[in-house]
Amino acid sequence: MSTKSSSHAGDRTVSLNAEGTVSADAVRLLALGCVLVLTASYVSVLYGITQVVGGSGSLFALVGLMLLAATVLARLIRPRTAGLLALTAAGLGFAYYLTSAGVEPGVVLTGTNAIVSDTVALATGLPVLRMVQAGVWTLGFAPAPVFLSWYLAIRGRYGLSVVPGGAALGFLVLTGDAGTLVTLTGTLAAVGAVAGGELERRGGSIAQADLLAVLFAVIVALSLSVTIVPGEPAGPTHLVQGDSGTLEATIDSAPQRSGISGQVDLSPEVRFTVESDRPSYWRTGVYDRFTGDEWVRTGQDRRYDGRLADPPSSSGTVRQTVTAETELGIMPVAPQPLALDGDVTRATTVSRHDQPRPETPLQEGDSYAVESAVVDPDPDALRIAGTSYPDEVTDHYLQTPEDTSSEFRERTDEITADADTPHGTAVAIRDHLRSSKGYSLDVSQPAGNVAEGFLLEMDEGYCVYFATTMTQMLREAGVPARYVTGYTTGQQVDDGEYVVRGLDAHSWVEVYFPGHGWVQFDPTPGSSRADVHTDRLQEARENGTEGVDTEDSEDVPIGDESDPVDPPASDPDDSNEPPSDDPTDETDPSDDPDDGSDPDDSNNGTDPGDSGDGTGGEATGNDDSLTDRLVAIGHETAALGLVLLVGLAAGARRTDATTRLGRTVGVYWHGFRGEPDRDARRAFRRLERLFARQYRPRRPSESPRSYLQAISKTAAAEESLDPRAERVLEHYERATYGDGVGRAEADEAIEIVDELARSRLPVVGRLR
Repeated sequence: MSTKSSSHAGDRTVSLNAEGTVSADAVRLLALGCVLVLTASYVSVLYGITQVVGGSGSLFALVGLMLLAATVLARLIRPRTAGLLALTAAGLGFAYYLTSAGVEPGVVLTGTNAIVSDTVALATGLPVLRMVQAGVWTLGFAPAPVFLSWYLAIRGRYGLSVVPGGAALGFLVLTGDAGTLVTLTGTLAAVGAVAGGELERRGGSIAQADLLAVLFAVIVALSLSVTIVPGEPAGPTHLVQGDSGTLEATIDSAPQRSGISGQVDLSPEVRFTVESDRPSYWRTGVYDRFTGDEWVRTGQDRRYDGRLADPPSSSGTVRQTVTAETELGIMPVAPQPLALDGDVTRATTVSRHDQPRPETPLQEGDSYAVESAVVDPDPDALRIAGTSYPDEVTDHYLQTPEDTSSEFRERTDEITADADTPHGTAVAIRDHLRSSKGYSLDVSQPAGNVAEGFLLEMDEGYCVYFATTMTQMLREAGVPARYVTGYTTGQQVDDGEYVVRGLDAHSWVEVYFPGHGWVQFDPTPGSSRADVHTDRLQEARENGTEGVDTEDSEDVPIGDESDPVDPPASDPDDSNEPPSDDPTDETDPSDDPDDGSDPDDSNNGTDPGDSGDGTGGEATGNDDSLTDRLVAIGHETAALGLVLLVGLAAGARRTDATTRLGRTVGVYWHGFRGEPDRDARRAFRRLERLFARQYRPRRPSESPRSYLQAISKTAAAEESLDPRAERVLEHYERATYGDGVGRAEADEAIEIVDELARSRLPVVGRLR
């Protein structure tokens, strides 16, 4: 008679009896809960995307509606009908996605190629956040798996219910959007739902728990391994080894992403040289989507075919020739590029923003020519440019994360209160950042939204912080803007010749003006930045650092540089004047002490003895964000290790591996010796296992002596069992049925078996 323990919750009873079974109610609650957790795992990934691009409210409303519909329809429609409804929901969602992506409504039904193309790109490592219409895509993706999983779970098809949800989570693992902890949680929930079905099918038996643990560990390992697919590089692609803590590594953390870090260093090594009739910033990346702690470039690359978009207007063109002085995974150009020429351009891709990039890194000595439009509108023209922005611009360059605080918006409104045009707004924000923040490489990355942290909490930062904050402030004010990375002009070593080093890595802002296109604004304090970089180069030269000069630059004094820090804040109307070759021009930071920065900037991390000189700016590992990442990685690794350990232990139990291993070892090693009779019996059992492997196991009906006699007859006619086997049998019989054996007899039996086992020789001879 069994005993049963139970606990009551309303009219439900959850019980466990002595036979190890649980009630049907408990099984159902377990399975339904696991399906909900699985659903929550991939919905949480989608929520993270909508937090960036917008649409979180719509996502939750849609998920709630699908859960409600599945609950109501579970008893009203058949599974086949439910499947058709799920496919219909997915079709409508992706039709809306295609329409939002620019596909004409009349051809949406034939847009299979577009859907397949996007799906393949995502499955091979394209993050959803890089999709132009990422928010709409999430709303099209969510309904089908949510509805179908919950419908099947309500109908008690627990094992089958994890298929749509597991497929949804697996797909987000392939795209790289689902992290390790989310994947582990969803996988555990899926196994739990399968366990519910198994428990129900077996009448509540939990005897198969070890099988479920093994299944869980296998699925986790597989779910984590599927991320090993062709995708974008995970780290810097053009920096020499050892430069991972530099500003370049921060702004070029991956081809499609630009990171935001804490403390960084400046590399003085030469990256490339430029021959150009006009100095310029050399652009390498354009990014349009801000996640709060990094920038993402949306859209997919296309192969360069000789065509780049013309700006709405320009005041002429400039041609430049760029030569790589080290391995480069980028193609610096003067904005806005119109055409490329050179052998390397045969293997060049172009982003949605018309920024070129080599398919394979450029090697030292590789060169290419660029023709760029000079976008140089008069400030008066920008003031009257108006706000008639193209839809393409407003759709993609006004994005801010959903969780942007009201304090950030209010502070932006205060700073731009007197501006009555987009140009005035841009100038006001630029001047405020230059005058209120100092320049320093020695900073700690704030938690959460970096733009908010810099505007509201920090006193100093470097170009990444200035440009990020200005871009987001402009967007909050309704002015389209985008984040740009690249290099400043570098050191002018001759007429029209510039040497660009790693310490010239920079980021700035491009603002869109109707009728003119993208216009450059740089909110970073010019003279403060120049002082830090000059000190770093001087230090490198004094220390004899290799690679900091070319033959043309090594004899040029550091002060003879043309580094146009567009535009001097002392004259807002000149904010878009082109850089000048004239060393007396007010845009030269060395000749313009009043760049609009705080008069106390010299105390804001730019003193040569401070950490901003580059010596203290080396990455030391004290960055709070790095510590947080390492802690997170440690937690994930520990969780994964625990899962795999449990799986291995359960697998060992399931396959009886520990017992088998013990028996195998026991054949070759007797172990510690004890009472003689026990040792004699143990020696014979070892002999039995040895003969079982060589001949056959002893049958239950056979006595030990009849067993040895039987297997002796299976030996070849000219062979016989070793007569020493009979000695082991005799000692066993005396220890078991007779008056016992002494220590000498027991040791003799052990030594015989040891010799027979370790020699692995056939035991021959016949028992007499």
